[in-house]
Amino acid sequence: WIHISQLSKKKSAINKKKYSILYKNSTIYSQPIAKLEIGRLVLVSKCKKNWCKISSGKYDGWIFKNSLWGKIK
Repeated sequence: WIHISQLSKKKSAINKKKYSILYKNSTIYSQPIAKLEIGRLVLVSKCKKNWCKISSGKYDGWIFKNSLWGKIK
């Protein structure tokens, strides 16, 4: 049981792959920004067909949707 005050409306997910690459844009040909370790919590701002725009720490960028665990649409 969780009290309503402990819930957030922000979409979040967890990186489920070892060293997932965070890209500047939603294509593998764009500049890589960072590598995310497994278990890293990320905030999801929006998703496309195969990509999600996320932020984690001081990094913002795009990651493959299948690298994330959570309720993502």
